[in-house]
Amino acid sequence: MIKKILSLIAFVASVAACTDDYKDWTSPQAVPQPAQVAFGDGSVSTVGVIDFNSVTAELVKVCNITAPTATNDTYKPFYTITLGGEDAYEIALDGTMSAADLQNFVVNKFGRRPVERDIDATVNMWLTNGGTTVKTATSGVFQIKVIPQAPQISENYYIVGGPNDWAGSAASKELKFTHSGKDVYEDPVFTVVFNAPDGDCWFAIGDDEACDAIANNNDWSKLFGTKKGNGNTDPEGVLDRRYNLSDDGSFCVPAGNKLIKVTINMMDYTYKIEGLNIADSYYLIGGPGNWDNSKNQKFSHSDKSVFDDPVFTYVFPSTGGEMWFAFGDEEAIDAVGENVWNKLFGTKGDSKDLSGSFDRRYNLDGDHSFCVDGSAKFYRFQVNMMTMTYEITPLNFAEYFYEIGNESGWSTSHPLFGANSDGKYQGYYWLNGEFKFKPNADNWDDDLEYVDGTTTGGTLTDAGGPNCPDPGAGFYQIDLDVAAMSYSLTKVETISIIGTVNGSWDTDTDLTYNAETGAWEATTALKAGAMKFRMNHDWTISWGGANGDPKAYDNLTQNNGKDLDLAEDGTYKIELYIAYEGNNKVVITKQ
Repeated sequence: MIKKILSLIAFVASVAACTDDYKDWTSPQAVPQPAQVAFGDGSVSTVGVIDFNSVTAELVKVCNITAPTATNDTYKPFYTITLGGEDAYEIALDGTMSAADLQNFVVNKFGRRPVERDIDATVNMWLTNGGTTVKTATSGVFQIKVIPQAPQISENYYIVGGPNDWAGSAASKELKFTHSGKDVYEDPVFTVVFNAPDGDCWFAIGDDEACDAIANNNDWSKLFGTKKGNGNTDPEGVLDRRYNLSDDGSFCVPAGNKLIKVTINMMDYTYKIEGLNIADSYYLIGGPGNWDNSKNQKFSHSDKSVFDDPVFTYVFPSTGGEMWFAFGDEEAIDAVGENVWNKLFGTKGDSKDLSGSFDRRYNLDGDHSFCVDGSAKFYRFQVNMMTMTYEITPLNFAEYFYEIGNESGWSTSHPLFGANSDGKYQGYYWLNGEFKFKPNADNWDDDLEYVDGTTTGGTLTDAGGPNCPDPGAGFYQIDLDVAAMSYSLTKVETISIIGTVNGSWDTDTDLTYNAETGAWEATTALKAGAMKFRMNHDWTISWGGANGDPKAYDNLTQNNGKDLDLAEDGTYKIELYIAYEGNNKVVITKQ
C-alpha cells in the first residue's frame, strides 16, 4: 500500500508542483473545496472482461471516463481508482491503469486460479492548482471483471509409461503425483517417486484429460513432454503438451537407478527428474543420543525389500525437554565422523513440524534439524524414503493394550501387558479367526488394523483397515509393539512341567490346553522336588515363582522365575493359567 501511495504522490507531483500547502490525498481534507469545482456531468462506465492471458500492453483499460466539466480553469484534474474498497491506484484520463498493478491486486486478493473475478471499484476525481489539491467527487460503485494470468493447472497428474504399459497406465492412472492439497494455483508443485524398470525408463506425464483422451480416443497428443532443446535425458527443463512439440518429447532416465523422482511446477511448466536409491539402513543422530557417528540409533524395518517397503521407523524415549535430531544413511553418518554434516537429512519445513517432507541438507538452506518439545514419554519417527516424507508421533503408553476377535465372538477384550511403558505388550491367548488390537477395553477408539504381513505377524495402522488375518486355531504368544506399529504371533505347541518332580531336569511332562477353562491341564504322578513350566520344550520362555518365591503358585513370572517346590510325592491335577505377566498362576490339587 505504501508503494502505491508513494507512486501516486509522484504522479500528482508530475501534474502540479507540490508546495508546503499540499494535503495528502489519503487524509480527510482540511482545506475547503474551491467554489464552482464540482463533478459536474462526468460519468464512468464499465468495459468488457479483462483476460490477462491475452494482455500484452503495460496499460490496460479498466473503465470509460467521461470527464466532468471544470468550472475553474486554474485547477487541473487527475484521477485515482479504488479497488475492493481498499487500495488506490493511478488511473489515466482515458481509463487505463498499470496492467501489472491490476494483475497483482487480483492475485493477492483471489489467488492465481484463472477464473473470472469481480472487483468493486470507484473512480475518484482530484483537482490541483499547484498549491491546493482536493478530491471533488467519487463515482458510484461499478465492477471490473478480470481473469488473472496463469496457466491451466489440473488437480491431478500421472506418469504414463515408465515401469508400466503405456496405454494401461493411462487407463489405470496408478502412478499419481502427490500434492500438498492446497489450491493448485497457490502450490503448483507435484511430485511422484516410482520404481525404475530394468534398462532405460521412458515415460510421459498426463493429467486426467490427457489420460482419458488415450483411453477413449487413442489420442496421445495431450500428454506432456520435454520441449525441444531440453533433450529426452535432460534432468531439468521445460515441458509442454505434445501438440505444441515437434515430436512426442518423451522423458528418458538412463538405466542404473532403482527409483525415479519427478517434480513438476505447473505454474512455470518446469520439471526436475532425479534418480534415487534407498539405503538398507538409516540412523537417528542427536535426540536422546549423541551427535556422533556411532550408529547406535538404528531405524527398524520389515523383512521386505526397501523398495517394496520404503518405510523406516525409530522409537526413542523423551528426555523431558526439547530434543533436536536429524537422520542419515551409513554414508551420511560416516561423513559426520569426518566433520561433514551436509549429507544428513533435514526437514524442508519448520523444525517443529510433526510431518512434512525432507531432503539432504546440501539441498536445503541450512541444517533444518527436526525438533520435538519432549512433552511425550516416547516419540515415533517414521520416514518414507520413496516419497521423502516423515511423520513424528508423540506416544504415551498405558499399562495395557487389548486383543479382541472372533475367538470370543468379538465380545471379550483380552489384556496385553506392557511392563516397561515403551509400547511393547505381551499376552497369551487362544485365537480362532480374525482379530484386532485396541487401547481401551470398553470402546473401539483408536483401534489398530492390519496393513501387511503374514498370518503370524505384520504391520498395523490406526487409520482404518481390515482385521488381522486368522492364524489358525491355537494358543499363541502375542507380542504387540505399538511404537513400531507391528505385531507377531508365536504358536504355543505345548507347555510342559520340567524339573526333579519328573525324576530329572531332562524330562518334560506335557500339559493339554482346555479351551473351555482356559487352562493347560494334566493329571500325573509327580515326585517331591523342584519344577517349572516351559513353552515348546525350550527355555526361551519358562514360568516360575515370582519375586524368587518357590511357593508363589498364584503369581508366576517368566522373568527369571524361581523353581517351584512340591512338598511330597503323589498324583496331582495341574491347572496352569497363562495370560500375561502379573496374571499367571498354577493350581495344584493332590488327587
